[in-house]
Formats: sequence, C-alpha cells, structure tokens
Amino acid sequence: MRSFREPQKEKKWGARLKPYLKPGIIRKQGLVRLIVFCFLATFSTAWGFTPPPSEDVPKSFVFKDQSVTLKNLTNPYKGDPRVLNKGGTLYTKHCFFCHGDLLDGNGIFGKSFFPPPADFTRLDSILARPQAYTFWRIMKGGQGLPEKYEPWNSAMPAWENTLSEKDVWKIISYIYDTAGQRHAKSGKQKPASLERGKQVYLEKCAYCHGDKGKGDGPAADYSMPQPRNLTKGHIKIRSTSFGKIPTDKDLMNVINNGLRSTTMPGWKHLPESDRKSLLIYIKSLSKKFEKFKKRGKKHKIVKVGKEPTLSPESVERGKTLFMTQCSGCHGVEGRGDGVTTQRIVDYSSSAIWPRNLSQPWTFRRGSTRKDIFKTLRTGLSTTSMPKFSPRVFSDEQIWDIVNFVSTLAPSTQPKMQSPIHAKKVAGEISDDPNAKEWQEAQASFVPLGGQLQAKPKSYFPTVRNLTIRAIHNKKEVALYIQWDDPSLDPRLKEFIDVKESPAPPLPEHMQGQDPEETQEPVTPEYPDAIAVQFPIKLDDQKPYFLNGDAEHPVNLWKWTTSTNTATEIHATGLENWSKEEEEGIKAKGNFRYGKYSVILKRAFKADVDDIQFQTGRPIPIAFNVWDGYQEETGNKKSISSWFTLWLDE
Repeated sequence: MRSFREPQKEKKWGARLKPYLKPGIIRKQGLVRLIVFCFLATFSTAWGFTPPPSEDVPKSFVFKDQSVTLKNLTNPYKGDPRVLNKGGTLYTKHCFFCHGDLLDGNGIFGKSFFPPPADFTRLDSILARPQAYTFWRIMKGGQGLPEKYEPWNSAMPAWENTLSEKDVWKIISYIYDTAGQRHAKSGKQKPASLERGKQVYLEKCAYCHGDKGKGDGPAADYSMPQPRNLTKGHIKIRSTSFGKIPTDKDLMNVINNGLRSTTMPGWKHLPESDRKSLLIYIKSLSKKFEKFKKRGKKHKIVKVGKEPTLSPESVERGKTLFMTQCSGCHGVEGRGDGVTTQRIVDYSSSAIWPRNLSQPWTFRRGSTRKDIFKTLRTGLSTTSMPKFSPRVFSDEQIWDIVNFVSTLAPSTQPKMQSPIHAKKVAGEISDDPNAKEWQEAQASFVPLGGQLQAKPKSYFPTVRNLTIRAIHNKKEVALYIQWDDPSLDPRLKEFIDVKESPAPPLPEHMQGQDPEETQEPVTPEYPDAIAVQFPIKLDDQKPYFLNGDAEHPVNLWKWTTSTNTATEIHATGLENWSKEEEEGIKAKGNFRYGKYSVILKRAFKADVDDIQFQTGRPIPIAFNVWDGYQEETGNKKSISSWFTLWLDE
C-alpha cells in the first residue's frame, strides 16, 4: 500500500493535510501517520500519482555507468511508422501484464500493485512529458524516482539491464502513437467493411491472436488462458449451445466488453464502424460462418427464463446436485480442488483450472444468477466445462444448482481494508482459528500479482489474493492468513489431518458404469509456502517491497508445507536470503477444501537484527506466496506491494 514519509518529512505532509485536520491533531505523530495514509488512499488519483512535475525530473541520470543528460536525449525513431509494429510486439512481451493491451493501466496485474501501473492514455500522464522522460522512467523503474517520490516503491521494473536502448525507443514510439490515438479527433466514419476490419485487426488484435487469427501472436506465450484461435469459429461465452458457432451479438459482446480476469480487453472505445468491421473480418477467419450461412441455418439461442425465488429448499436441492455433478472438478466448496483436476489441468497445453466459484468476480461471463444459468446450459467451448442438457436436467434443477453456487461467495470482490488492524486481546493467543478472538478480528483482503522483476518470472500465478487477520496481547503479535490453492501438497498430511474434496458419487444417469480409477496424488518437487515480510528497522526508509536491498534489509517469516513450521529469514533483495533460527516463529498450518490457513506468532521483541513490534504506529507488511504444484520456487511467486499493519493500543 501507500508509504509513510520519514519523520523529518512529516511536517511537509502535515502542511498539506491542514485543511482536513482538526486543530491539535497534527501534533500526534502516530495519528498523523495514519491520517497521511488515509489521505493518500482518498485523494491520490486511482491509487497512483501524476508524474513528477518538471522541477522534480532529474537533469541527468546514470545509465550504464555514464551520466546521461535528459535534454540531449532524442528518440531516433520518432515519427517513423515502420517501428510501431516492432514496438507493439516488445510492449506485449514486457509491459501489457501491468499496463494492459489498451495502455490504460488495466492489465491483468493492474489492480494487484500500489501505486498502480500508469495509465498512458491520460493527458496528464506521459503524453504531457517529452519522450526522454519516458526513457528515464523505463530504464530506472520504480526505484529510480526522485528522492521525494522514492518511498512509493512502485512495481515498475528497471529495464536497463534487460532491454536495449533501441528496443526501449521502439516501445516509446508505440506507446506515444497508440495512446495519442485515444485523443485524436475521429473523422467521418465509413461504412463497415472487410478491408477496414482487417486493418483494425492487424493494429489491435494480431499481437495476441496472430496475423492469421490462429492464437499465435507474440503475446500468446504471455497469456493464460491463451488467445482464442479464431479460425476454429469457437468462443467460450455464447448464447448458443456447446460447440456451436456464436451469434454476431455474442461476438460483438466480447469485442465490446472483453473477458474478465484475462488479458482480453474491451474495445468499446473504438468507433462503431471499426467494431462492426472487426466483426466482419473475424468471421472471415473461419469457414464455419460462411458454411452456416450457405446452408440456411439459424442459431438456436439458449433461453433463460424468469428467475425463481431463492429459497432454502432450492439451495439444498442444488447442493445435492452440485455434489454429484460439479464437485468432481470444482470441489465441495467450489474452489477448483476436485479430484478430476489432476487429469484435466495442464498449463503447458493451455488447460486451465476449473473456475474458483468462491471468487465470482473472476467469472468470464458474469456472476449474476442468469449468467451462471446460461453458462450451465451452454457450457464453455474448448474447455472441460460441459453443457447441462435440457434432456437430462430441467430448468428447475439448473436454477437449484445456480442458487447453491450463489451461496458459495459474495457477488462482488471483497474490498481491501487498510490499515490491517490488530486488536489487543487479553491472555494467551489461541492457535485455533475458530477461537472467539479470531472470529472477531478484522479480515483484510490483499491482492497479489506475479513477480516480474527478475527471472524466473511468474506470469500465471495460481494465488491471486489472500485474507489476513491480526491480533496481539502486547507480548506477542499473531497473524491468521488464508489463501485459495486448488492443489494440496501431500507432504502436509504428515503433520496434520487435512480435508480434501472426495470423489463424487456417480450421478443417477451414469450409475451401473465402471467408475474411473482414482489417481494417487502427485507430490510436487517444491512445497507450497507463504512468507510475511517486514522491514527490520521501522525508523529507516521503507525497503523496496521486493525483499529489500543491501541498505534496507527485511525480515521474512516463511512457512512451508514440507515441515509445517516457519523460519525467520533475513533478505537484502530477491537473490540474497539467509535463514535464521526456527524457534522464533510459532506456526500452525491447515488445509480444507482448496484453502490453506496458517497462524503465525512471534514475540514483540526479538534479536537486535529483527523487527521490534510497537503499538500505535504504522508497520509495513507484504506477502510472498508459492504454489509448488506450478513449480513456483525462489523468484517465481505471487507477491504483494507494501500494506500497513497497525497494532491497536
């Protein structure tokens, strides 16, 4: 989350906050820090900040051991349209995960880091700066800001040792040209045409879907799920039945709105004639549409009737149906941990996990009851999600399943709560998550993104968020952390009893057939793990959120499934870690139906080289998570930005 200024800089921030403070409060240092935090969260645009004003941009910077003067930097490709395609290709390989296909900061990790990725389409963003400014920002990254901005520690990598100068200038040319198009005055629109559709496709879509529409563009290897092969004529989200071609309305819906939680953006900002032209061209990529038309066929649309009343009886019937029909893939609590997943999930072949039904904000079509009904009736073409045929399941039964699924999670994504308040409790802190003090503790939602700074990078992390609760008794601080992971590390069974989703009974219409052989769980090479990160010194400048650096070390409390214990680690960067004694951290982990739970406890005071906890002041906290099933280890992991832990007095 947001940083707090060093003590000597708080006076300046206090001056900015005077209009929002009551007289006298400004003198209370701890409260000021908290108010500064709230001010930043409330008044900073979209969790970010506008670029440093011209007086804060350095006149020169050190680049590859040489001093470079910004005013002498010029883009050798400025105005050269021949480099735009190459620049776009480089952008999709290195930048679109955070900044997005549309350059608006809404990439797949756009909401995972604070401050968020820059929105290049804003007029007060880099479009208002010379291209030399952008060269400096790309080369130096989030740690290369002027000193007054340094505590923000953005997730922007420094590319000076990864990309050549020529490649960076090509990316800059692409960004300025493409972002500038959003503000160009559109001329008179021409009627939709195949020719115009091809032009729009090559400019906007080919980076992912490929020049021929086969899903093999330069961004394909950096997308999960992979871009659609448009020559097959299939899309997942349709109003037609499983395996059938979509209607024009279905295709236009995807063009306009994109697909949630994927790298496919919505293109509603394009002129209407361009979107209609795009529709014409996309249909030309597959022979199925022309054959459908020549044969005089008509689409059979799946109808969704009136929603019945949500009743306990319907939910109970739906639960019974869900357990027999759905839990084999989705698990008994809907977290994608069913026993069948070990046969159908393989990232190397672009197969993906069954949807986590406890996180409906990730549903591609949408999370309303009608959306879920339509998904059950139509299935998802090219995936393992089948259709529920009306010849087998009545509408009433489908609605019963829908009603049960709707009880598995809230309909909207939980809002991030910060600071993470640790309430003071009396007596010993329980390691039972069902204890009253844990049930009453504030739950804070923390988004996670992939580590993209150093190789091996995590482009497709399984764990995208976690929930944390915290309490203390003035002697110990305790954290209760939960996160969804559909694949249990079997090694944890050596230490505790876990609860896994069982194989479902055969549904009635399949009874009498031989059951499939159950596979023994595969023990991954690497364990599942989580690490909680703190700066070692609270009074110093906050370390970089990616495990600190040589001058600003961090403490990591790392728990793993291989031991069900936690180790305290010193880190001075992504590569430099050293283990400490295990006795300092008390840990207890568990696994229940696709969800890990871990309670970590440590004394307020520890060795001089470890963090010393204090009440009534902001304490930076961040998280690293590894999914061993996906071969995550070392730098390949899910990460968070800094958040703030506040131990109540």
